[in-house]
Amino acid sequence: MPSSKDIILTIAGLYKSYGDNYVLKNINLDVYAGELLILLGPSGCGKTTLLRIINGQIESGSGTLLLSGKDITNVQCSKRDMGFVFQSYALFPHMDVANNIAFGLRMRKVPKGEIKKKVDSALETVHLAGLGNRKINELSGGQQQRVALARALVLRPSLLLMDEPLSNLDAKLRASVRVEIAQIQKALGITTILVTHDQVEAMTMGDRIALMQDGIIQQISKPLDIYEYPANMFVASFDGSPSINFFRVQIDENYSLISEFGATVPIQSFREYLKCNFKVTEVPEGEYILGVRPEDILIYNQFVNDHSVAKGLITYIEPLGSETLVHLKVANTEIVSRLPRLVTDMKSNDEVFISFRPSSCHLFEKESGRRIEFAQ
Repeated sequence: MPSSKDIILTIAGLYKSYGDNYVLKNINLDVYAGELLILLGPSGCGKTTLLRIINGQIESGSGTLLLSGKDITNVQCSKRDMGFVFQSYALFPHMDVANNIAFGLRMRKVPKGEIKKKVDSALETVHLAGLGNRKINELSGGQQQRVALARALVLRPSLLLMDEPLSNLDAKLRASVRVEIAQIQKALGITTILVTHDQVEAMTMGDRIALMQDGIIQQISKPLDIYEYPANMFVASFDGSPSINFFRVQIDENYSLISEFGATVPIQSFREYLKCNFKVTEVPEGEYILGVRPEDILIYNQFVNDHSVAKGLITYIEPLGSETLVHLKVANTEIVSRLPRLVTDMKSNDEVFISFRPSSCHLFEKESGRRIEFAQ
């Protein structure tokens, strides 16, 4: 983790409400120099509101914002030294590419000769060299997005803010442009905050993810840590597709009862399923929620000693090429397993036995939903 000297933006105790409706609640966040931080979450969670407060487009209700150690809480948007890339691109259709990129420089009264050099450099950075004379309506969606990015980058801001920059692109173009944006960000080393609701964008682009729900940051971690060590049930369910499977479990001294399956598992076997960095020797008795990701549900054609948790029925098979999703009904519960191969030895209506991959399952508190971290 970078040191405090590397912090470029600090948000402390930030709240925002409209009337009695709080859309942001006690936001505390440090953004490190050179990183690409993702604000991730479902629609209405407050991520775009937070981005616009950072940029000064919206006033915060309370809290403090520091940019490079300077208090910018009440500083005008135009004086915050930030670049903003909008979801809608917000390009001027009557101007060509070069003039769109040069617009901010002209507003700052940069000399003409210097403007041309900066625009040409920005065009090269976003792989649009030679297209400066093109009209905006002559560009593809991906090219228009890169023009919007170049217009922000040409000002060399301390902080680049991007609001759902890929949402208007089709799936194939979105995949290629996200790689380009991530590569440009890394090459320039510009500190960036990007808003998205797309977990794939977040996982593949971000150095860290701040996952939000109902105006609250639920977890701030590296992408793989968000997936592997979710702070709570919401984080676990939001990240991953198909979503994680949740089961109620009752634990006593000798057995664990998985309620949805009507199946009991010896406590020793159950301990081996739990994800942690060491061998679990004790699980307190009580009621919990067990979380098992689809890739950690194993399927067998026959009973496998103590490793078989329950018997189920295959209801549907989705072959996806590199992997296969197997839909199962266990007792009255529908679950999904992801297999890293083409399934040829199973078909719908087959009875199978399921188990869980060792050291893969998460245990959550029933009431709070918090993931349990076992003490060594």
